[in-house]
Amino acid sequence: MARGRLLYDMTDAIADHYKGLAAAYTDAIRASDFKANIVMFFLSLTMGPIIFNHDKFPHFLTLPALLAPFLLVFFSLFVALLPRYPRRGRSSFFISGKATPADFLYRGPNAKEAQELQLRVAILSDILYWKTMCLRVAFFICIACVLAAAPLLAIYAR
Repeated sequence: MARGRLLYDMTDAIADHYKGLAAAYTDAIRASDFKANIVMFFLSLTMGPIIFNHDKFPHFLTLPALLAPFLLVFFSLFVALLPRYPRRGRSSFFISGKATPADFLYRGPNAKEAQELQLRVAILSDILYWKTMCLRVAFFICIACVLAAAPLLAIYAR
C-alpha cells in the first residue's frame, strides 16, 4: 500500500512539473504574440509618413524599395502570430472548431498523463521557438533599417 501511494505521489509531482512548464510556455507564447501585435501597430503608424513623403527620399529609393523592409517585417510578424497546432499529439491536445463538453470529460487517473504532458510541453516549446525566431528576424530588420536610414537622412535631409 505504501509503495503504491509513493508511486502515485511521484506521478503527481511529475505531472505538476509538466503542467507548470506548459503554463510557462503558454504565458511566453502569449507575451510574444503581444509583442508582435505591438510592433505591427507601430510599424503601420510609421509606414504612412514614409509613403506620404516618398518623393523626398533619394531618387534611387523607389517606393517598392522603401516598402520592402516593411513588407518583410509584416510577413515575419504575421508568421509569428499564426497559431501552429501540429499533427503530433492530437490525442492529448484536442483541437476542434465544433468541440462539445463531452469531448473534455474527466476519465479518471491516466497512467500516460506524464507522457501526454511531456508531448504538450514539446509542442509548446516548438511553437515558442518559431515565434521567437520570427520576432527576432522582424526586430533585426527594423533595427537594420533604422541604422541604414539614419545616414541617408543625415546626407539627404538638406
